[in-house]
Amino acid sequence: MSRLPDVSLLDVDEQLLEQLLDLAKRDASPDEVAPPLGGPGWNLERTAWFFTYHRAAAEGLNGTAGEKSWGILADGALAGSIRLKRVDAGTGRDTAETGIWLGRRFRGRGIGSAALRLVLAEARNAGIAEVTARTLAGNPAAQRILAGAGATLTPDDDGTVRAVVALPTD
Repeated sequence: MSRLPDVSLLDVDEQLLEQLLDLAKRDASPDEVAPPLGGPGWNLERTAWFFTYHRAAAEGLNGTAGEKSWGILADGALAGSIRLKRVDAGTGRDTAETGIWLGRRFRGRGIGSAALRLVLAEARNAGIAEVTARTLAGNPAAQRILAGAGATLTPDDDGTVRAVVALPTD
């Protein structure tokens, strides 16, 4: 039986931001990490977006962006990033959206599931009632992680799957 990795979340500072970009360039598709800006690959527009995004998210859920991003540390190695953003889902409940990317060599080892559990705990501590996520219908690994966290999965007509995790209130 394989051992589960030791996973923790790290606040993104300037040093970690540089390390995240290096990991993304070496071990992930640009489309998994950033929006398709300025053409293919890690071009100037995507790189600028990456820095701007993480710097704005450093203010936290109550900051201007209403968002927080963390680096994911797995067994002492930087493995990727996860985020949580307040959104108006139109449900009247305090809702946030999450998203994650992992370097290719960190996938399939339980790191995504552990990071999602940690970010759901952060959401609960912030008083958030539900967390949503969206993934591609052709990404069964992401769907398994979300379902394992208790998400209700709903396929949409656009080829994506919407996930909703209702968080218990204390």
